[in-house]
Amino acid sequence: MIDFTRDGHLHTPFCPHGSSDSLEAYINRASELGIKTLTFTEHAPLPERFHDPTPDQDSAMALDSLPHYIEALQTLKRANPEFDIRIGLEIDYLPGYESETLSLLEPYAADLDETILSQHFLLVDDELLPVDFSAETFHVLVERFGSFEAVMRRYYTSLTTGLSYPWERLKVDRIGHIDLPIKYQHNYTWNRLNVRDEQTRLLHTIATRGFGLDLNTAGLRKPDCEQPYAIDVAIEATTLGIPFVLGSDAHVASDLAADFKFIQKKATFL
Repeated sequence: MIDFTRDGHLHTPFCPHGSSDSLEAYINRASELGIKTLTFTEHAPLPERFHDPTPDQDSAMALDSLPHYIEALQTLKRANPEFDIRIGLEIDYLPGYESETLSLLEPYAADLDETILSQHFLLVDDELLPVDFSAETFHVLVERFGSFEAVMRRYYTSLTTGLSYPWERLKVDRIGHIDLPIKYQHNYTWNRLNVRDEQTRLLHTIATRGFGLDLNTAGLRKPDCEQPYAIDVAIEATTLGIPFVLGSDAHVASDLAADFKFIQKKATFL
């Protein structure tokens, strides 16, 4: 069952590409909407050796911000006991940087309640390129791989490989926006049936590992997508017993629980 009083994917003023909306603004918005459980999942710091390939180089918070982020959320918890506030991170799966990511973040694991493992970069000829920065940077991936479907297949196979690492050490509970490339799907002609084998292999891996999925409404707010991330894999995932956690992926307080009513209308087949 999906809990519609829970938003499990929220960003904060600690996000370099987010907004300055205060944590209290998120609490106020949750109170207005009847949201009882909030998991803050700020983009985790990236390994020092990793060079952020996005034009703005603002994909994640700096390592020295992480203790302040944790402390701010601990304070928020104490001040708002009527909410179930969970301290989390959105951790990037970076092919080639798995051990460094684990080593970097493990000292903070005891302070975390639950985290999301997401993939925002794809490895192409020993170069990690951004998936969701812009339509222009995404098209570079399409050109390098040969087609939109080839990008989707690589996205799925990359995540499948990445799940061989012990992400439980970082309190990973679920996989974020499992089909992020569909953010730009309206710019291309494609058929999901042509990526079904890779999709099924990934879902079986997720089920075996006992992870859930982020049912992410941000895609509804993207003009080249216009659907929630993971909605197309929902039926197959459900047959495998994979649970879903609803998330807005809000980077501003006003987007908290955005489009949850859309999911509620679809919940009969989830």
